[in-house]
Amino acid sequence: MKKRIVKRLALVISMVLAVGCLAGCGSKETTQTTDTAKADKETTAENEATDTDTKSDKKDITIGISIFTRTHVFYNRVEEAMQKKCDELGVTGIFVDADTDSDKQLSQVQDFITQKVDAMVIIPVSTAGSNSCLELANKAGIPLLTAFTKSDGDSLCHFGTDENVGGKLAGEYIAKALPDGGKVAIITYDDVENCVLRAEGCKEYLKENAKNIEVVDEQNYQGDAEKASAITQDFLLKYPDLSLIFAVGDPAAMSAYTIVNGAGKDIKVIGYDGNPEAVNEIAKSGNWIADVAQDPEGIGEAMIDNAVKAINGEEIPKEKYIEPYIIDGDNVKDFVK
Repeated sequence: MKKRIVKRLALVISMVLAVGCLAGCGSKETTQTTDTAKADKETTAENEATDTDTKSDKKDITIGISIFTRTHVFYNRVEEAMQKKCDELGVTGIFVDADTDSDKQLSQVQDFITQKVDAMVIIPVSTAGSNSCLELANKAGIPLLTAFTKSDGDSLCHFGTDENVGGKLAGEYIAKALPDGGKVAIITYDDVENCVLRAEGCKEYLKENAKNIEVVDEQNYQGDAEKASAITQDFLLKYPDLSLIFAVGDPAAMSAYTIVNGAGKDIKVIGYDGNPEAVNEIAKSGNWIADVAQDPEGIGEAMIDNAVKAINGEEIPKEKYIEPYIIDGDNVKDFVK
Protein backbone atom coordinates (compact mmCIF):
# COMPACT_ATOMS: atom_id res chain seq x y z
CA MET A 1 0.00 0.00 0.00
CA LYS A 2 2.77 2.40 0.98
CA LYS A 3 4.66 1.53 -2.22
CA ARG A 4 1.70 2.43 -4.37
CA ILE A 5 1.33 5.77 -2.55
CA VAL A 6 5.02 6.49 -3.00
CA LYS A 7 4.85 5.67 -6.75
CA ARG A 8 1.81 7.88 -7.25
CA LEU A 9 3.51 10.72 -5.37
CA ALA A 10 6.63 10.35 -7.52
CA LEU A 11 4.46 10.44 -10.68
CA VAL A 12 2.72 13.62 -9.54
CA ILE A 13 6.07 15.30 -8.76
CA SER A 14 7.41 14.31 -12.20
CA MET A 15 4.36 15.76 -13.93
CA VAL A 16 4.69 19.04 -11.95
CA LEU A 17 8.37 19.30 -12.92
CA ALA A 18 7.56 18.61 -16.56
CA VAL A 19 4.89 21.30 -16.64
CA GLY A 20 7.34 23.70 -14.98
CA CYS A 21 9.95 23.01 -17.64
CA LEU A 22 7.43 23.53 -20.42
CA ALA A 23 6.25 26.74 -18.81
CA GLY A 24 9.88 27.89 -18.53
CA CYS A 25 10.55 27.17 -22.21
CA GLY A 26 7.35 28.94 -23.22
CA SER A 27 8.24 32.01 -21.15
CA LYS A 28 11.71 32.28 -22.76
CA GLU A 29 10.28 32.15 -26.28
CA THR A 30 7.71 34.82 -25.47
CA THR A 31 10.42 37.08 -24.05
CA GLN A 32 12.55 36.70 -27.18
CA THR A 33 9.58 37.56 -29.40
CA THR A 34 8.82 40.65 -27.33
CA ASP A 35 12.45 41.80 -27.43
CA THR A 36 12.57 41.38 -31.24
CA ALA A 37 9.37 43.38 -31.71
CA LYS A 38 10.72 46.08 -29.43
CA ALA A 39 13.98 46.22 -31.41
CA ASP A 40 12.08 46.44 -34.69
CA LYS A 41 9.97 49.26 -33.32
CA GLU A 42 13.06 51.17 -32.17
CA THR A 43 14.70 50.71 -35.61
CA THR A 44 11.57 52.00 -37.33
CA ALA A 45 11.51 55.02 -35.03
CA GLU A 46 15.19 55.73 -35.79
CA ASN A 47 14.52 55.52 -39.54
CA GLU A 48 11.56 57.86 -39.23
CA ALA A 49 13.70 60.31 -37.26
CA THR A 50 16.42 60.18 -39.94
CA ASP A 51 13.84 60.83 -42.67
CA THR A 52 12.54 63.81 -40.74
CA ASP A 53 16.06 65.22 -40.34
CA THR A 54 16.72 64.81 -44.07
CA LYS A 55 13.49 66.59 -44.98
CA SER A 56 14.27 69.46 -42.64
CA ASP A 57 17.66 69.95 -44.35
CA LYS A 58 15.93 70.48 -47.71
CA LYS A 59 14.42 73.93 -47.14
CA ASP A 60 12.71 75.93 -49.86
CA ILE A 61 14.78 78.78 -51.34
CA THR A 62 13.22 82.19 -51.97
CA ILE A 63 14.98 85.03 -53.80
CA GLY A 64 13.71 88.61 -53.83
CA ILE A 65 14.33 90.31 -57.20
CA SER A 66 13.90 94.04 -57.89
CA ILE A 67 13.90 94.91 -61.61
CA PHE A 68 15.03 98.37 -62.78
CA THR A 69 11.82 98.84 -64.81
CA ARG A 70 9.27 96.74 -66.71
CA THR A 71 8.67 99.45 -69.30
CA HIS A 72 11.97 98.62 -71.02
CA VAL A 73 12.12 95.55 -73.28
CA PHE A 74 15.70 94.90 -72.22
CA TYR A 75 14.73 94.40 -68.56
CA ASN A 76 11.75 92.29 -69.57
CA ARG A 77 14.25 89.97 -71.23
CA VAL A 78 16.32 89.91 -68.03
CA GLU A 79 13.28 89.08 -65.89
CA GLU A 80 12.15 86.29 -68.22
CA ALA A 81 15.64 84.74 -68.09
CA MET A 82 15.69 84.95 -64.29
CA GLN A 83 12.25 83.34 -64.00
CA LYS A 84 13.34 80.57 -66.34
CA LYS A 85 16.41 79.90 -64.18
CA CYS A 86 14.32 79.92 -60.99
CA ASP A 87 12.01 77.31 -62.50
CA GLU A 88 14.97 75.23 -63.61
CA LEU A 89 16.56 75.25 -60.14
CA GLY A 90 13.27 74.80 -58.29
CA VAL A 91 13.51 78.05 -56.33
CA THR A 92 10.88 80.74 -55.75
CA GLY A 93 11.53 84.17 -57.23
CA ILE A 94 9.58 87.18 -55.92
CA PHE A 95 9.75 89.72 -58.77
CA VAL A 96 8.94 93.40 -58.26
CA ASP A 97 9.26 96.49 -60.47
CA ALA A 98 11.32 99.37 -59.07
CA ASP A 99 9.92 101.58 -61.84
CA THR A 100 13.14 103.67 -62.05
CA ASP A 101 12.50 104.92 -58.49
CA SER A 102 15.34 104.54 -55.95
CA ASP A 103 13.04 105.09 -52.96
CA LYS A 104 10.65 102.45 -54.24
CA GLN A 105 13.51 100.01 -54.69
CA LEU A 106 14.70 100.65 -51.12
CA SER A 107 11.17 99.94 -49.86
CA GLN A 108 11.15 96.70 -51.86
CA VAL A 109 14.40 95.60 -50.23
CA GLN A 110 12.87 96.33 -46.81
CA ASP A 111 9.88 94.16 -47.77
CA PHE A 112 12.20 91.33 -48.83
CA ILE A 113 13.93 91.48 -45.44
CA THR A 114 10.54 91.34 -43.67
CA GLN A 115 9.61 88.34 -45.83
CA LYS A 116 12.89 86.70 -44.77
CA VAL A 117 14.04 85.83 -48.28
CA ASP A 118 17.24 83.80 -48.58
CA ALA A 119 18.94 86.19 -51.02
CA MET A 120 18.23 89.30 -53.08
CA VAL A 121 19.09 90.33 -56.62
CA ILE A 122 18.57 93.94 -57.63
CA ILE A 123 19.18 95.89 -60.81
CA PRO A 124 19.96 99.22 -59.13
CA VAL A 125 17.99 102.26 -60.24
CA SER A 126 20.99 104.44 -59.45
CA THR A 127 24.58 103.90 -58.43
CA ALA A 128 24.52 106.07 -55.28
CA GLY A 129 20.90 105.38 -54.33
CA SER A 130 21.43 101.63 -54.10
CA ASN A 131 23.97 101.93 -51.29
CA SER A 132 21.17 102.04 -48.69
CA CYS A 133 19.76 98.79 -50.10
CA LEU A 134 23.10 97.08 -49.56
CA GLU A 135 23.47 98.43 -46.04
CA LEU A 136 20.05 97.06 -45.05
CA ALA A 137 20.77 93.66 -46.63
CA ASN A 138 24.17 93.37 -44.95
CA LYS A 139 22.68 94.30 -41.57
CA ALA A 140 20.00 91.62 -42.02
CA GLY A 141 22.62 89.05 -43.03
CA ILE A 142 20.98 88.43 -46.42
CA PRO A 143 23.24 88.11 -49.48
CA LEU A 144 22.53 90.81 -52.08
CA LEU A 145 23.76 90.61 -55.67
CA THR A 146 23.60 93.41 -58.25
CA ALA A 147 23.29 93.31 -62.03
CA PHE A 148 24.09 95.79 -64.82
CA THR A 149 24.20 99.04 -62.78
CA LYS A 150 27.09 98.91 -60.32
CA SER A 151 26.41 100.19 -56.82
CA ASP A 152 28.56 102.44 -54.64
CA GLY A 153 27.94 99.89 -51.88
CA ASP A 154 29.65 96.55 -51.44
CA SER A 155 27.48 93.91 -53.12
CA LEU A 156 28.33 90.25 -52.71
CA CYS A 157 28.51 89.80 -56.48
CA HIS A 158 28.05 92.02 -59.54
CA PHE A 159 27.47 90.93 -63.14
CA GLY A 160 27.25 93.43 -65.96
CA THR A 161 28.37 94.61 -69.37
CA ASP A 162 31.69 96.34 -69.95
CA GLU A 163 29.96 99.62 -70.76
CA ASN A 164 33.05 101.65 -71.56
CA VAL A 165 33.99 99.06 -74.16
CA GLY A 166 30.43 99.27 -75.53
CA GLY A 167 30.73 103.04 -75.86
CA LYS A 168 34.03 102.70 -77.68
CA LEU A 169 32.45 100.17 -80.04
CA ALA A 170 29.82 102.78 -80.85
CA GLY A 171 32.53 105.40 -81.42
CA GLU A 172 34.45 103.06 -83.69
CA TYR A 173 31.33 102.35 -85.73
CA ILE A 174 30.55 106.07 -86.00
CA ALA A 175 34.03 106.70 -87.37
CA LYS A 176 33.48 104.03 -90.04
CA ALA A 177 30.00 105.31 -90.87
CA LEU A 178 31.28 108.90 -91.29
CA PRO A 179 34.67 108.52 -93.02
CA ASP A 180 34.53 112.12 -94.26
CA GLY A 181 33.65 113.48 -90.85
CA GLY A 182 30.43 115.04 -89.59
CA LYS A 183 28.43 116.23 -86.62
CA VAL A 184 27.17 113.82 -83.95
CA ALA A 185 24.65 114.30 -81.13
CA ILE A 186 24.29 111.95 -78.17
CA ILE A 187 21.13 111.16 -76.19
CA THR A 188 22.38 110.27 -72.71
CA TYR A 189 20.90 109.00 -69.45
CA ASP A 190 22.98 110.73 -66.77
CA ASP A 191 21.13 109.17 -63.82
CA VAL A 192 22.51 105.71 -64.57
CA GLU A 193 26.26 105.09 -64.43
CA ASN A 194 26.08 102.43 -67.16
CA CYS A 195 24.72 104.94 -69.65
CA VAL A 196 27.24 107.57 -68.59
CA LEU A 197 30.05 105.11 -69.31
CA ARG A 198 28.58 104.39 -72.76
CA ALA A 199 28.57 108.07 -73.70
CA GLU A 200 32.05 108.61 -72.26
CA GLY A 201 33.48 105.60 -74.11
CA CYS A 202 32.04 106.85 -77.38
CA LYS A 203 33.43 110.39 -76.94
CA GLU A 204 36.83 109.07 -75.86
CA TYR A 205 37.15 106.96 -79.00
CA LEU A 206 36.10 109.78 -81.32
CA LYS A 207 38.41 112.27 -79.64
CA GLU A 208 41.39 109.96 -80.00
CA ASN A 209 40.68 108.43 -83.40
CA ALA A 210 38.33 110.65 -85.42
CA LYS A 211 39.40 114.29 -85.30
CA ASN A 212 37.07 115.16 -88.18
CA ILE A 213 33.96 114.12 -86.21
CA GLU A 214 32.48 116.63 -83.77
CA VAL A 215 30.13 115.81 -80.90
CA VAL A 216 27.98 118.95 -81.06
CA ASP A 217 25.41 118.19 -78.36
CA GLU A 218 24.58 115.81 -75.54
CA GLN A 219 21.24 115.73 -73.69
CA ASN A 220 19.78 113.59 -70.91
CA TYR A 221 16.50 111.81 -71.71
CA GLN A 222 16.14 110.45 -68.13
CA GLY A 223 14.73 107.14 -69.33
CA ASP A 224 11.66 108.85 -70.84
CA ALA A 225 10.96 107.94 -74.48
CA GLU A 226 8.81 111.06 -75.01
CA LYS A 227 11.61 113.25 -73.74
CA ALA A 228 13.97 111.51 -76.18
CA SER A 229 11.60 112.49 -78.99
CA ALA A 230 11.62 116.13 -77.84
CA ILE A 231 15.43 116.09 -77.60
CA THR A 232 15.68 114.74 -81.15
CA GLN A 233 13.41 117.49 -82.45
CA ASP A 234 15.65 120.01 -80.71
CA PHE A 235 18.71 118.46 -82.37
CA LEU A 236 17.12 118.79 -85.81
CA LEU A 237 16.28 122.45 -85.26
CA LYS A 238 19.69 123.40 -83.86
CA TYR A 239 21.83 121.34 -86.25
CA PRO A 240 20.34 121.11 -89.75
CA ASP A 241 23.55 119.48 -90.97
CA LEU A 242 23.58 116.79 -88.24
CA SER A 243 25.02 113.48 -89.51
CA LEU A 244 24.30 110.93 -86.74
CA ILE A 245 22.58 110.41 -83.40
CA PHE A 246 23.92 107.94 -80.84
CA ALA A 247 21.42 106.94 -78.13
CA VAL A 248 22.67 105.14 -75.04
CA GLY A 249 19.55 102.92 -74.91
CA ASP A 250 17.22 101.42 -77.50
CA PRO A 251 14.06 103.19 -76.26
CA ALA A 252 15.77 106.54 -76.89
CA ALA A 253 17.13 105.28 -80.21
CA MET A 254 13.62 104.26 -81.30
CA SER A 255 12.31 107.73 -80.44
CA ALA A 256 15.14 109.39 -82.37
CA TYR A 257 14.66 107.06 -85.33
CA THR A 258 10.93 107.77 -85.48
CA ILE A 259 11.43 111.56 -85.41
CA VAL A 260 14.21 111.43 -88.02
CA ASN A 261 12.10 109.31 -90.38
CA GLY A 262 9.05 111.53 -89.84
CA ALA A 263 11.10 114.59 -90.74
CA GLY A 264 12.47 112.87 -93.85
CA LYS A 265 16.05 113.48 -92.72
CA ASP A 266 19.05 111.43 -93.79
CA ILE A 267 20.48 111.17 -90.29
CA LYS A 268 21.97 107.88 -89.13
CA VAL A 269 21.00 106.34 -85.77
CA ILE A 270 22.97 103.98 -83.53
CA GLY A 271 21.37 102.49 -80.42
CA TYR A 272 22.47 100.38 -77.47
CA ASP A 273 21.01 97.14 -76.05
CA GLY A 274 20.36 94.88 -79.04
CA ASN A 275 16.61 94.65 -78.42
CA PRO A 276 14.33 93.00 -81.01
CA GLU A 277 12.93 96.34 -82.24
CA ALA A 278 16.47 97.52 -82.98
CA VAL A 279 17.31 94.31 -84.81
CA ASN A 280 14.16 94.54 -86.92
CA GLU A 281 14.85 98.13 -87.96
CA ILE A 282 18.50 97.48 -88.76
CA ALA A 283 17.36 94.61 -91.00
CA LYS A 284 15.40 97.15 -93.10
CA SER A 285 18.69 98.87 -94.10
CA GLY A 286 17.35 102.31 -93.21
CA ASN A 287 18.67 105.08 -90.97
CA TRP A 288 19.09 102.79 -87.97
CA ILE A 289 22.46 101.40 -89.01
CA ALA A 290 23.78 99.59 -85.92
CA ASP A 291 23.29 98.68 -82.29
CA VAL A 292 25.66 97.82 -79.46
CA ALA A 293 24.25 94.57 -78.06
CA GLN A 294 24.41 93.03 -74.59
CA ASP A 295 23.50 89.61 -73.19
CA PRO A 296 20.49 90.17 -70.88
CA GLU A 297 19.50 86.49 -70.87
CA GLY A 298 22.99 85.26 -69.99
CA ILE A 299 23.46 87.76 -67.18
CA GLY A 300 19.94 87.21 -65.82
CA GLU A 301 20.45 83.45 -65.57
CA ALA A 302 23.92 83.91 -64.03
CA MET A 303 22.51 86.14 -61.27
CA ILE A 304 20.01 83.50 -60.11
CA ASP A 305 22.58 80.73 -60.41
CA ASN A 306 25.08 82.64 -58.26
CA ALA A 307 22.42 83.68 -55.73
CA VAL A 308 21.61 80.00 -55.11
CA LYS A 309 25.31 79.18 -54.82
CA ALA A 310 25.73 81.96 -52.26
CA ILE A 311 22.80 80.60 -50.21
CA ASN A 312 24.41 77.16 -50.25
CA GLY A 313 27.75 78.57 -49.07
CA GLU A 314 29.55 78.09 -52.39
CA GLU A 315 32.18 80.50 -53.67
CA ILE A 316 31.02 82.97 -56.34
CA PRO A 317 32.85 85.68 -58.32
CA LYS A 318 32.93 89.19 -56.88
CA GLU A 319 32.56 90.80 -60.31
CA LYS A 320 32.14 89.66 -63.88
CA TYR A 321 31.78 91.80 -67.00
CA ILE A 322 30.64 90.58 -70.40
CA GLU A 323 31.90 92.34 -73.51
CA PRO A 324 29.21 93.79 -75.81
CA TYR A 325 29.21 93.45 -79.58
CA ILE A 326 27.91 95.21 -82.69
CA ILE A 327 24.81 94.24 -84.65
CA ASP A 328 24.68 95.83 -88.11
CA GLY A 329 23.70 95.07 -91.67
CA ASP A 330 26.48 92.49 -92.01
CA ASN A 331 25.27 90.17 -89.22
CA VAL A 332 21.70 91.27 -88.47
CA LYS A 333 20.23 88.18 -90.15
CA ASP A 334 21.72 86.10 -87.34
CA PHE A 335 19.63 87.97 -84.76
CA VAL A 336 16.27 88.41 -86.51
CA LYS A 337 13.62 86.22 -84.86
